[in-house]
Amino acid sequence: MISFARLIGRIMTFISICLMVLLCLPIAYEAIMRSFNAPTIWVFETTLYAFIFLGFLGNALAVKSGAHFRVTLLMEVFPQWTRLFNRISEFSTLLLALLIISSGIYFVNNMVQMEIVSATLLEVPLWIPALAIPIGGFGLFLQTLVQMITDETIIDSHMVGD
Repeated sequence: MISFARLIGRIMTFISICLMVLLCLPIAYEAIMRSFNAPTIWVFETTLYAFIFLGFLGNALAVKSGAHFRVTLLMEVFPQWTRLFNRISEFSTLLLALLIISSGIYFVNNMVQMEIVSATLLEVPLWIPALAIPIGGFGLFLQTLVQMITDETIIDSHMVGD
């Protein structure tokens, strides 16, 4: 199960990195077209949806690399309880991930049933970009679970004080 969860995390990380690289193309195209006074109607909307997926799929990488948001004040004051504080943090993250997954599924289902589309010429069904919410929550859940089971608490170097 751990290898499966890690694989899912690697796939989400790969997709996030690919989206980040690929986003350069339509944005550059839009900048060039605007300089010729011929802006596009699709670049802003599609890149916005790609950024949404990029952000939510990046959850797994953020947890794995220790770059997820953390408050470390209590760990600095009571270093002997760091393991307990990490467990509380991980359990809280699991609960948050379950909330994100369940509310994301509700959100997507509502959009599908109501046939909600974007108010643009593209009329993109909005359940498509909304899928990023439960998928990203799933990645957050799996990576946190792996971290708990393997006891691989990673501390980002940006958190370490001088």
